[in-house]
Amino acid sequence: MTQAGSSVGDAGLAHAALRGALDALRGDRRAEAWAALAPLLPPHTGGDIAADPAPLLGMAQESNARLDWIGGLLAYEVLVAAGHARFAKQQDWMARRAALQHDFHAQFEAPSSFGRLAEVLGTRLRRPVTAIATTRLRPGLVAMAVYRHAVTLEGEAAPAVLVEKVFGDRRTDAAKVAQKDLLFGAMPAARLRAPRYHGLHREGRFTSVLLDMAEGDPLPLERWDHVVRELLYHFWCEAPPTSLARGLTLARPMLETLRAIAGGREAATLHAALGGMDAAALLADRLPALERLVAAMPVFVLHDDLHAGNILVDAAGVPRLIDWDRWWLAPIGAGWPLLEEDAPPMLPSRITWARPLPLGVGTRELMAVAAMAALYRSMRGGRIAQAAQHLKRVLAWEG
Repeated sequence: MTQAGSSVGDAGLAHAALRGALDALRGDRRAEAWAALAPLLPPHTGGDIAADPAPLLGMAQESNARLDWIGGLLAYEVLVAAGHARFAKQQDWMARRAALQHDFHAQFEAPSSFGRLAEVLGTRLRRPVTAIATTRLRPGLVAMAVYRHAVTLEGEAAPAVLVEKVFGDRRTDAAKVAQKDLLFGAMPAARLRAPRYHGLHREGRFTSVLLDMAEGDPLPLERWDHVVRELLYHFWCEAPPTSLARGLTLARPMLETLRAIAGGREAATLHAALGGMDAAALLADRLPALERLVAAMPVFVLHDDLHAGNILVDAAGVPRLIDWDRWWLAPIGAGWPLLEEDAPPMLPSRITWARPLPLGVGTRELMAVAAMAALYRSMRGGRIAQAAQHLKRVLAWEG
């Protein structure tokens, strides 16, 4: 397996330095802590991360990329102890991975990929496997680890290239894996514009998702708005099979967000971003009509992380969507890009040729649904200024 990262000895030295810094910070010996950190960080910092956490944050992120979750946890613990409480969530997240590090390395890093996967992949690909060349890729925030496997099949000159995404045994991880398996079991990958899916593989406390490796380059940012809108028209026209009824529905958190604001429970920062507008009273008046609109809308499958890096364009210019780790059954209209003041409205005729819309639903109603979905996602992500703009769009609709 091809791997990148520091040696075990280097990691051990870094762990010792981080533990020393953490112990010093907890004892209010800050100068001692900076001295312990200094060898790990760029010279200009002098180890003092109280004013600038970026160097140690970068170290935590690199530790995650190397699958050294113990080192990442120590780095986040030092950041929090130094007064950067905003990293407490990352600290908790890394702690869950650190608890699995020994078992993970024993199951995935120590044995050969051929010994671990040859029989499984031979069954899935329907040909005996003669060799597997594996490269560890940089993981994101969802999967614990990501591997690229070039799988040589008996009688085939070119290898089949697969990606393996590994998840832990947390309840939220299990839910993501189950939802992904539900989606790909119900809809062919081609309908999702996704790489071919080869199912799940469970090993001890871990579950792997196996897919074809998508080839292509990330979508250029200048094409993003146009391509995303065309993809949404494609998905809006695809009626989900009834077997997806167990999927998560976006309507629920959308409406919960609206009800919280109408009940005066919105964040103070949102109220300030609205310039003192009495959003609660205005929204309470419109809420019943908005609820009826959402309830009446047909649903579609919405990719919940549709950014340029998750849209790969092949040599022929055809976009593929990767990382279907989170998806929703969402009301038609959700997902439409709205950040520009002059965001182009939807064209109902691009939908109604394939699927009927409720009586009375036109462009204004579709844009209202888009604004409600965008409001929820902005609030979930803490983007309060954006949320305020989306709420103003919602309030502008008169049903």
